Amino acid sequence: MQTLEFQPAFRARLNGPVVVTGAGGWLGQAALEMFAAALPLERIHAFGASARIHRLRNGAALPIRPLAALGELRAKNAIVFHLAFLTREHAGRMPLEDYISANRGISAQVTGFIRRNGAAGVFLPSSGAVYAPKPNPYGDCKLEDERNFEALSCPAAIIRVFNLAGPFINKLDSYALACIVGDVLAGRPVTLRAAHPVWRAYAHVGDVLNIALGLILRGEMAPVFDTSGEAVELSTLARRVARVLGRGEPDICRPEWEGGTPDRYLGDMAAYAAHAAALGIRLHSLHEQILDTADYLV
Repeated sequence: MQTLEFQPAFRARLNGPVVVTGAGGWLGQAALEMFAAALPLERIHAFGASARIHRLRNGAALPIRPLAALGELRAKNAIVFHLAFLTREHAGRMPLEDYISANRGISAQVTGFIRRNGAAGVFLPSSGAVYAPKPNPYGDCKLEDERNFEALSCPAAIIRVFNLAGPFINKLDSYALACIVGDVLAGRPVTLRAAHPVWRAYAHVGDVLNIALGLILRGEMAPVFDTSGEAVELSTLARRVARVLGRGEPDICRPEWEGGTPDRYLGDMAAYAAHAAALGIRLHSLHEQILDTADYLV
């Protein structure tokens, strides 16, 4: 089982309540594990789409309350990891007005909580989708969220997340890394759907959460920045995954190459690496990210 925890110096400074919204998602589950390794569970307030009991990897039970219950919580100066958001697939399934309204409602619940209770700091994961051309309702909603949380009078880490790797990866049929690792582990040919170059750069979920908490604990509002990592084309990634996992050269099934404009979903590495260095965080290599993702999927 992979180690997923905050830096020791960060854990030592956690002395108040913590609020995690979107607790059932990838970032949310990872955040719960990391906070639970540092704090008594009664200081962690988790909120999601519905009420349920969440089992941590050590077997402990942590209640997740519906986001609407956030209005009842009295937790002064909490650290808030606001990870709740209707993602891009919802934008394609809902009327546009309903999608925008739903995300604005989520944002209003969390900003309202912070205005009532104050906050020691807030982490907001934005998205690389903010750079995509219009029409772009997901990216537009993320940009609006950035502005809403920048306007709060508390330290904030707003990070535009591009591609994640590591424990609690979800959407196993749509995330490229999950699909590739799943195919390699199963001994199947790796199936890639794009007939043009597709470039990705991955950040480890634990690194992102550590950087976010470290920036909050510094007590400042850092300019919004991207996640990034080693840039790799998906065919090369498939071969890297197979090699890292000791499976030899993979069979890759891909449509006949048509060229075309490369799909490059890559963040700017400069600020991400600089923040990690300043905070004493050693970023996971792509090799380590592949191992951690595969270990979780196994």
